[in-house]
Amino acid sequence: MTSGNKAGGKSAGARYLQQARERLEGLNKSLGELVDLSRKMAESVLAGGALFTPPTTTWFGSEYGGRAGGFMGLHSAHYVPQSNKDVAFFALPDPRRATTSAIELLEKLAASPAQLFVVGTPGELPKALRKRVAGFTGGDTATQGEYDFGEFGPLVGFRAFEQFTRMWMTTGELIAACIAAGKMPVIWMSVWLEGAFVRNASFMNHSNTREPWSYPMFHENRYIPPLEPGYAGQAFLAALTAIHGRLESQLPVLAQAGAWMAAAHRGGHKVYAMAVGHAYPNILEITQPEQYPIRWWPPMSDLNRAVPMEIGEDEVVLHLGYAPVDIGDVRRIVDRGVKLIYTSPYGRPAGLKDHPNLLWFDLPWRPTDATVDIPGYSVRILPMSSSAQALAYNAMMAEFAQAMQWRAK
Repeated sequence: MTSGNKAGGKSAGARYLQQARERLEGLNKSLGELVDLSRKMAESVLAGGALFTPPTTTWFGSEYGGRAGGFMGLHSAHYVPQSNKDVAFFALPDPRRATTSAIELLEKLAASPAQLFVVGTPGELPKALRKRVAGFTGGDTATQGEYDFGEFGPLVGFRAFEQFTRMWMTTGELIAACIAAGKMPVIWMSVWLEGAFVRNASFMNHSNTREPWSYPMFHENRYIPPLEPGYAGQAFLAALTAIHGRLESQLPVLAQAGAWMAAAHRGGHKVYAMAVGHAYPNILEITQPEQYPIRWWPPMSDLNRAVPMEIGEDEVVLHLGYAPVDIGDVRRIVDRGVKLIYTSPYGRPAGLKDHPNLLWFDLPWRPTDATVDIPGYSVRILPMSSSAQALAYNAMMAEFAQAMQWRAK
């Protein structure tokens, strides 16, 4: 991407989404490699190894653990590997911002007996540690992308999108490999669904002799018909491709979002962002948030808390929602002069009328997040929200950066 509007007359958001389509095609071509990777992981987990997610980053544990459509039987992030059957699955920090503690943890993992599987590329690890890794998912590096703002860059890229997508595609194929071996993993049901708390709690290994209490990795006596290799990854990718297409059909809205952000920034007003989910803003690894062009707030579904009264006239809020829309909350916010860029997976209710300060766009990932059906199983697998949010946020950020004429690489 370049600054201005030079590349074939396309806006920065359009070019970003065009490149995203190329990434989606590349992910489809990489599916066989991810299937092979997941089978390696499954061999150890099926043999009794512990699957755990060491805290090598500040976002991975939240994104991967306790997720609707994810494993209930994960071991603690601070689990100490006991054998070469144990499987550590983790992402890598941005090498430019890796903390001493993160590097020490990577070295500790390399010295452990566990098998290491990395969401990322070999080039992001020190050479001495690469040979210890049993498999990499691949993806973009931290320096691939466009637009710089002061010391921050790239502002727009695909690393987070590739991390989310490759991580969950691999997980889907890991689940499928376990099913093929006759073992169905216990999967979290979304707590946004009726009965989920009772259903999930029923699997807890509870006693009064030891804490913490845990969940089993596999169901007992639960037969699920085997899935074709690649089924889970392809189904996830197909749903994500449909969401990408919906974003492409809303390019004028994305451009307007970028224009609102730029106008606020030039006028000395703040631009806020909240992506309700499990990875943002930590995945951005922002070390000086007060200097970043967007003020990221902790994710909150309740708009009254997400957009407090201190956010005022002509300030912009991007809220990537998770819950159904409360029309009254939206009206109160826009009526006081806040410019609200808003979406919810539940869609726009018929009663939400147009307003000069409301910019609605559709980001139609499946409500409650888990996306892929497993025939014969009670809940879906693989949450979609983070992958979809990464596409929408980066497309808008590209429009924002282009409007500001920030330096493009």
